[in-house]
Amino acid sequence: MRIAAGILVVLSVAPGIAAACELRIESAWIRAAPPRSASLAGYATLVNSGARARRIVAAETRAAAVVLFHESRMQGAMASMRELDGISVPAGGRVELAPGGRHLMLMALSSDLRAGDHLTITLIDATGCRIAGDFVVRAR
Repeated sequence: MRIAAGILVVLSVAPGIAAACELRIESAWIRAAPPRSASLAGYATLVNSGARARRIVAAETRAAAVVLFHESRMQGAMASMRELDGISVPAGGRVELAPGGRHLMLMALSSDLRAGDHLTITLIDATGCRIAGDFVVRAR
């Protein structure tokens, strides 16, 4: 009887774990590129409605072999881009992934994407929570 009660507790808590993520992806889009491009940049607003900061540590999509986090910066007159190991979203806060700043890089695309196409990109936080977003491809 005690074992069964323990199982019921685990099962009743498990659905709450997924709901506890409290992250949303809003206004998600990808900048279209010429045919046969090796990579595309993705942008969105990441919103954390929870009371704890969240760190996005991975991303995936069927449209690309690899999704990386990057940041563009201006250093004097030179533009540079560097890979990030993740993106932190503060408690009750939001982070903009935007041109000229932090963004997603979709590498080794599986096919050409055209303006109007949609694809799902899933972000994964440090706790394993998965957040899927619908990204629309916009013309340049």
